[in-house]
Amino acid sequence: MADSSSNGANASGKPYPQSFSAEGPSLIDGFIQHDLVSASTQVRILQIVDQSGGASIGEIVANLPGHPDPVAAILVMVKLKIVVLEVHGVVDANTIVRRADTEPDDRDTNPADPTDPPHEPTSGPIPSTQAENEAKSAMVVRDGLTRLDITPFSPNVVTGHGADRRAFGRIAALNRPGVYALISATKIYIGMGTAVGQRIAGGQQPIEDIATVVAITDANGNLGDDDARAAERMLWSRVAAARERTLVNGLPDGASVSAQRYSELDSFLGAACLALRHAQVMFASGSARTVLAGPRQEAGRTAPLRPFADLPRGDILEMTFGDGLVALAARQSETHWILLAGSDVRIDTAASANNTTRYLRSAWLHAGLLKIAPDGQSLTATRDLVFASGSAVAQFCTGSKGRLLESWVPIAPDGGFDPHTPALIAA
Repeated sequence: MADSSSNGANASGKPYPQSFSAEGPSLIDGFIQHDLVSASTQVRILQIVDQSGGASIGEIVANLPGHPDPVAAILVMVKLKIVVLEVHGVVDANTIVRRADTEPDDRDTNPADPTDPPHEPTSGPIPSTQAENEAKSAMVVRDGLTRLDITPFSPNVVTGHGADRRAFGRIAALNRPGVYALISATKIYIGMGTAVGQRIAGGQQPIEDIATVVAITDANGNLGDDDARAAERMLWSRVAAARERTLVNGLPDGASVSAQRYSELDSFLGAACLALRHAQVMFASGSARTVLAGPRQEAGRTAPLRPFADLPRGDILEMTFGDGLVALAARQSETHWILLAGSDVRIDTAASANNTTRYLRSAWLHAGLLKIAPDGQSLTATRDLVFASGSAVAQFCTGSKGRLLESWVPIAPDGGFDPHTPALIAA
């Protein structure tokens, strides 16, 4: 028998011995042969890890209250390549444990200790950093052929009963940015959180009798805070379009994301919503195609189609800005303005622009309600678009808070129309 050594502090009343074999672990018939990892411990650790695709070391320790050294037990499983650690700096209670991608090799009974310092390579290229790998997402395969990156996101959807909402805060895979839904029989609340599981568990959202909770995160960990804020508004719009339940919170602001990022988030949410439909949790009505595609735009944001040469109802106003850019609007009431199709919209936004202004550019480019002008100097509205105020239209068009209601001037201040005005407006 090899010498024995202690791998954890002695504690009274624990069912495990206080010293353990120093022999290396082995794997026989699928079971770990080591004093620290009984068959029950092995199964329990893997059960905790598999519940959400990964668990923190702290979570595993909390679920093994009688074990004298659960961290050492985890490291035994790492040595045998059954699980892997996501180490960022040092190993601590927040380090994530996941199943290894490949099956453990039972012939390797003495692999390298995962806590040993890495060896310097003796030859060959220096390994790429994560940032360098991301920059090479579109890789040249050979002979001029390029493999394209499809999407940075992989949706992770977790559902549970309203009575169990506090359990969401204990799931390591949900301790990251994401969106969520709190659902009662007739109402629904849509929200986001930078640590969405904790937000679900500890929030004071204004909805009662919660029957079901839904959390959506990115399994790849690529969803940032602004992505989650944009996704919150996108999910809110999908729920509003579905009309299955009454939304108890108002339209979120969204966030500044590029048009490409918006499209990637829309695809990410579409896959998540389709999974919820298949589970009969949400989006059960309508076609699967509609659920996957989502609404083209938020409800009430496009005005009725106009015949080509017709003028819209209301006062016709004009705003000039930038280097020869022009926008036309119809003021139908103080709270109902229409940006007319063909109007210019500045491509870039200033730092003073709010989140909604930036968000709508990407959303409407994605929907085809905006397009690049033929000269490439601006965006152009392809439909009449509805706003709640003249200042909101001005900020959207100019991309800045510098223009207010006074920026709009009547297109014919003397009370008469230029002969060419109807054609300009219709265009």
